[in-house]
Amino acid sequence: MADAYTDFIARFGRLRPKTPEAVFRGQTLLVHAWRRFPFLDPDLPEALLPRGWPRRRAHDVFAERHDAWDATAQDYFGSLEAVTRAAA
Repeated sequence: MADAYTDFIARFGRLRPKTPEAVFRGQTLLVHAWRRFPFLDPDLPEALLPRGWPRRRAHDVFAERHDAWDATAQDYFGSLEAVTRAAA
């Protein structure tokens, strides 16, 4: 479990998408990766976890990236919807 959290931190902690499309892709991958954790982690209280357990840092990375990317990702998704409607 610690390795999964550490991998998540490494992958998304350094990801800095530059274009709206890349932000949308990053946001989608971020949420998809995060949704796996509830099925893997028994969510033990922090007091029972080893010192330095990476769950809190992974959560912080998720929250920071999600907040930073959300508006741009939603705008990009909306632009796709507008293109689809215009093509119909």
